[in-house]
Amino acid sequence: MDRPGSAEDGAKSMTERIRERREQLDKRLAEKKAGNSTGGTGLSHSVEDDKLRGKGEAQVRASRAELNKLRASAAEKVTRFRVRCETKENDRRVKAESESATRLQKKQDEAASSAKRNASVELKWESLFFKKIPQELLKDINLQKEACAKIMQAKDRLIEDFRAQLKDADEDYVFALKEQAEDIDNLIETMHEQTDTVIKAYEQELDNIEEAFTQERKQLLESNVAEIDALMLQRESRERDNSKKREQKVIQDQKELDESHEKDAETFAQKKVDLQKEIHALAQQLEAMRAVYLLNQEKLLYNLRVLGQRTDENKRAISAHRLKMQRLQDALSSLLMRHHETDKKYRTTNKELTESYRRITEQYKDLQMKYQHFEKADFDNYNQVWKMNEQECMALVQKCLQADMIVFQELLGVPWQPPKLDFWEAQDPLHQAGDDSAAEAEEDAAPEEDSELSDIAKSMLSMLSAQLPFLIEERVRRVIEGLESEEDRTPKKIEAILRALGAENTQEIQTMLTYFVIERDGGAALIDPGEAVIALHKYLEDRHRRHAQSTAKSQVTVTKEKTRTQRRKAEKAFWERLTNVIPLKHQRCWKSMEAGLEKYLRMLQQRGVLIDETDQLRQQNDELRALLNQYLSTKINQELFAPPQLQVMGVSGPSPGGDSNSPPALM
Repeated sequence: MDRPGSAEDGAKSMTERIRERREQLDKRLAEKKAGNSTGGTGLSHSVEDDKLRGKGEAQVRASRAELNKLRASAAEKVTRFRVRCETKENDRRVKAESESATRLQKKQDEAASSAKRNASVELKWESLFFKKIPQELLKDINLQKEACAKIMQAKDRLIEDFRAQLKDADEDYVFALKEQAEDIDNLIETMHEQTDTVIKAYEQELDNIEEAFTQERKQLLESNVAEIDALMLQRESRERDNSKKREQKVIQDQKELDESHEKDAETFAQKKVDLQKEIHALAQQLEAMRAVYLLNQEKLLYNLRVLGQRTDENKRAISAHRLKMQRLQDALSSLLMRHHETDKKYRTTNKELTESYRRITEQYKDLQMKYQHFEKADFDNYNQVWKMNEQECMALVQKCLQADMIVFQELLGVPWQPPKLDFWEAQDPLHQAGDDSAAEAEEDAAPEEDSELSDIAKSMLSMLSAQLPFLIEERVRRVIEGLESEEDRTPKKIEAILRALGAENTQEIQTMLTYFVIERDGGAALIDPGEAVIALHKYLEDRHRRHAQSTAKSQVTVTKEKTRTQRRKAEKAFWERLTNVIPLKHQRCWKSMEAGLEKYLRMLQQRGVLIDETDQLRQQNDELRALLNQYLSTKINQELFAPPQLQVMGVSGPSPGGDSNSPPALM
C-alpha cells in the first residue's frame, strides 16, 4: 500500500522540478530582453561615446544589439516546442507511474487472494486422504477443481486487464510518435524560418557596418591631410638639426682617438723594456736548471746500476720460487685428483642414498595412506558394530525395564520408578573418537619426497652464495678459495651456506624458494638480490615457528593417547552401567517371582492335564450314551421277550406320567 503513495510523491516532485525549470527559463528570457532593451537605450544616450569611437563602432554595437534581439526571439520560439514536449512527457510519465502503481496494487491484491485460496485448497487436500466413501471423495475433488478453476479465472482476468492496458499503451505510443513527428517537422520549419531571418539580418547589418566604416574613413582622410603636411615640415627641420649635431660629434671623437693612440705608444715602449729584463732573468734560471739536471742524471745512472743488480737477484729468487711452485702445483694436482675421486665416490653414494631415501619415503607415504585408510575403515566398522550392538542392547534394556515395570506394577502392585538411562558420564566417546581420528587424519600428512632442483632454485642458491658469503666459516672459506676454478668453488659455497642455514634436503630448499620467488610478467621470477637478507630472515622466523608447532603437535599426540585411554575406560564403564540397569534388589525379586511363577506354572500344567482328561472322559461318555440310545431305539428290541427298555425301567423305575412304550432316556 506504500508504493502508490510513493508514485504520487514522485509525480509531485517531478511536477515541481518542471515548474522550477520553466521559471528559470522565463527568468533567463526576461534578463536577455532587459539586457537588449538596456543596450538599445545606452546606444541612444551615448552620443559623445559615438563621436569618440566613430560611426563604425557605433554601428557595430547597434547591429549586435539588433542581432541579439533576433537570436533571443528565435530561441524563444524554438524553446516553446521543447517546453510543450517536456510537459507532454511529464504528463505521460505521471500517468504511467499511476498505472504502474495500480497494476502493482492489483498484482499484490491478486497474490494475497490467490495465497489465501491456495492455502484453503492445500488444507482441503489433506482431508481427502481420510475419505473412505468414493462419492464423498469425488464430491470433494470436484469442489477442489472448482476452487482451482476460480483461482485460474481470477488470474486470467488480471492477465486480460494487463493485456488491454498494454494494447492501450502501444496505441498511445504510436499516437505519441505521430505527435512527436509533427512537432519535429514544425520545429524544423520554424528553425529554417528563423535561420533565414537571422541570415538576412546579418547581411543587412554587415552592409550597414561596411557603409559606416567607409564614411568614417573618408572623413578621417580629409581631416588628416593637413596634419600630415605639418608633420612632414617638422620632420625636415629635425633632420637638418640632427645632421649638424652628428658632424660635431664625429670631430670630437676623432680628437679623442688621436689622444688615445699617443698614450698607447708610450705604454708599449715601457712594456717592451720590462719584458727584455724578464727574458735575461729566465735565461739565467735555465742555465741553473741544466746544471741540476746533469747532477740528477748521474744519480739516476747510479741507481740504475744498483737496480740491475737487484733485478738479477730477483730473477734467481723467482726461478727458485717457480721450482717450488711447480712442486706445490704437482702436490695440489695429486690432491685434487684424490679429491675428485673421493667426491665422485661420495656423490655416487649420496645419489644411491637419495634414491633409497626417496623409495623409502614413497613406501612410508603409501604405508601411512594405507594406515589412515584402514584406520578410518576400522573406525567406521567399529562405529557400525558399536551402533548395532548399542541399539540391540538398548532394545534389550527397554524389554528388561518393561518386564520390571510389569512385575512390580501388575504382578506385585508396587509403584515403580524408571531408572536413569544416561549411561555416559561425559561426552560420547564415539563422537570424541571421530573428532580425534578426523584431526589425526588432517594433521598426520605424509612427508614430501625429494626431487631434483629446478633452474629457478639453482638461481636462488647462486644468489645466496653471492649475497651471503658471511655465513661460510673461516676454515671452510680458506679451503674453498684454494680451489682452482669458480665452477668448483660455487657448489662448495652453496653447500656451506645451506649447512649453516640447516637446509640440507630438497624439500627444505623448495620451501625456502617460496620466500625468494615473486610473480612478474605472468611468470615466476626471483626477488632483487638486495632483498635476499630480508627474505632469508623471514624464512628462518617461519621455520622456527613451524618447529615450535611440531613440538606442540607431539604434545597434542601424547594428549590424544591419554584421551583414547580415557575413552576406553568410558566405554567399559558404559557397558558395565548398561548391564546393571536392573538393580540387584529387583533381580532378587525377579528370582523369587520366577520361583513362584514356576510353581504356579507347574500347578497350571497339572490342572491342564486333569482338564484334558476330564474332557476326554466327557467325550467318551457322550459317545457311549449315543451308542446306547442307538441300540435301544432299534425295532429288534420290541420282538424280544424281555426288551432292554423294561430291564432298564425295572432297574431305574418308570418315569411318572411316562409312556410305557417309549424307551427311557439315558442320562
